[in-house]
Formats: sequence, structure tokens, C-alpha cells
Amino acid sequence: MAAIETMLATFEHVATNPHEQLKEHLDAGKRVIGVGPYYAPEELVHAAGAVPFGVWGCSGTANEARKYFPPFYCSLCQMTLEMGLTGKLAGLSGYMTTALCDTQRAASQNWRAGVGNAIPLIYVSQPQNRATEFGRAYAVESYRQVAHEIEECAHGIIDDEGLAASIKLYNEWRAAMRQFVKLAGTHPAEVGVQARLAVINAGYYMEKADHLALVNELNAALAALPESAEGFKRVVLSGIFEDIPAITGMLDELGYAVVADDLAKESRSFAMVVPEDEPPFEALADAWCALEGDSLLYDPEKAHVKKVVDLARESGAAGVILLLAKFCDPEEFDAPLVKAACREAGIPFLQIEIDQSTETYEQARTQLEAFGGLL
Repeated sequence: MAAIETMLATFEHVATNPHEQLKEHLDAGKRVIGVGPYYAPEELVHAAGAVPFGVWGCSGTANEARKYFPPFYCSLCQMTLEMGLTGKLAGLSGYMTTALCDTQRAASQNWRAGVGNAIPLIYVSQPQNRATEFGRAYAVESYRQVAHEIEECAHGIIDDEGLAASIKLYNEWRAAMRQFVKLAGTHPAEVGVQARLAVINAGYYMEKADHLALVNELNAALAALPESAEGFKRVVLSGIFEDIPAITGMLDELGYAVVADDLAKESRSFAMVVPEDEPPFEALADAWCALEGDSLLYDPEKAHVKKVVDLARESGAAGVILLLAKFCDPEEFDAPLVKAACREAGIPFLQIEIDQSTETYEQARTQLEAFGGLL
């Protein structure tokens, strides 16, 4: 147990000190490229010899960003731009982001207008018509264009051999993270909600090979222990992100265990499997085209809704908690459908609105206390 606590402390330190980690990369002479949501082809950054560095906003108040956004834009985009405008991302050689929602599209152009050449924007255009041949061809060409922009920012060259090696590493890392989520769900006494989140968030700031080695070590230690979920309130978390300290603290305090998740910043981000037996750019495109069951993706059959219910059943969860990011249109469109599907399946459902700029969550405490009584 002491070894597990030591490993978790390492993850916690990295996750809560991203600027310290960024400084370490820069002091080592490495070029660092910010990577924003969602499904950005991070392997391209790694293959160029740069360090990918996750940028998903931060807790706080958007002041400078309000000059570019109306107040009803999601805090994730507002706080990310705020970080760029106020120098909190100084040292990055570029910032790569996708545009899977209307707010992200506007945010990318506001980044260009506000941050400009101080941190060049690398815009990733991905096709929503993923099941078509022309959609796949578009993705291939888009990734090739993105690779050129990354090369300019990273001062490196992306060749097929290097990209194939990066794809292999990332496949191994994503598999290890999927295993960690399962092990954390069956060992909540050893890995609480906040500790689980720290392990995941540390992966956004560390070199992937270094993070993979630590996660593999943690997974082995957890697998050697008996399961410890008895007595915990087992839930599935759904939404975009959960890293609101007040919320994760309450979940731990009230005896919740996250046995699985459908969060964009967590399990959705490492669900992808990139083929290793085809040309690497085509492989990245095929992995993108194979994605499904996500509120951010074109989903006419609403596979995302069924996915949440199936995840709850398969993981043995007693309920589903949707952490609904305020002003997130894709999630808000799916929320009533997920709620109805859970209720039809007899799965207790709770929806809590979250925002990176919200200061207090005492109403959420009351909701979680009452919800826990149902589980």
C-alpha cells in the first residue's frame, strides 16, 4: 500500500503543478506544443520530437477572454483563451486544437486574433462524415497539413517511421489507461476519485513514455490486491470533464467510487485504437473514422445514449452522474436523452452543472447526498 501511495503522490504533484512540469520540459531544451480538446492527433507532435502538453482551461475567472467571447460561451474555451492571453502558456511553441463544436470554431479564430504569433495556432479540421470514403480522404489530407504546421513549430521532421513508432507508443499508453480505469473502479479504497483524476491528468503534462511506465507500475500493484469496492457508492461519470476540485472532493467525502466513465477528457480520450499495419497517416484517419458514441461526433442514431446505459450495466454501477458543462451545446442536446434512457433502464440518474469559473458547489453537495441515499 505504501508503494501505491508513493506513486499516487507523484501523479498528484504533476497534475497540480503543470507549470512546473512545463518548465522542466523547457529547461531540458525541448520544444512543447499545447494540445487542446478533442481527439487532436497528438502522435504527430510526438513524432516531430516535441512534447505534447494538454491545455483544457483552468479554474478561475475569464477577464481578458470576455473581450472576445459573449458570457454564454463554455468556460473550457473561455479559460483556455484566458490562459493564452495572460501569459500562462508562455513557452509553448504552438497550440493545436480541433473544432468539433461551434464554440471551438470561434475559439480558434479568437486565439489567432488575441494570442497571434506568440503561440501559433495549429488548427485541426476533422470530417464529421466519418463513415464515407471522402470523409476518410479528407482526414488524411487534413492530418498531412497539420503535420507540416507542427514541423514548423517543433523544428522537427515527421517521417513515416517516426510516426509509426509514436502510434505504437500511444496505443500502448491508451491500453494502459483503459486498464487503469477498470482497476481504479475495483480498488476505490486505494485510488479515490481525486487520486484517479490525478493519474489521468498527469498524462496530459508528462512525456507519454514516462507516464506509461508509471501507470504500468501502478496497474501491476493494484492488480495484485483484492478488490475493495464493497461499501462504496459505485457510479459512472459522464460529460466533458470532472476536474472541479470541489466536486471530486465531495465524491470522495461521500463515499463514491467511479467504476467507469464517459468523460471526454478521460475515457473518451484514450478509447481510440490506431491501426499499426498500414501507412501511418491513413492509420490516424482510420482511427478517427472508427470513433462512435460521443456527443461531440455526428451520431444520428444516438449511440452515445446507449453507450452510457451499457457502460453502467457492464461496470456494475448503481447510478449515473452527468457532469454537464455549462453552455456545452452537444452535451446539453444529449442530456435529456441520456436521462430518459437511464430511467427506462432503472438506473438512478443525477445531473450536476459544472463550470470552471463557478466558485461554490454547495447545491451540488445536497444533490450528491440525496443521490447517495438512492444507491
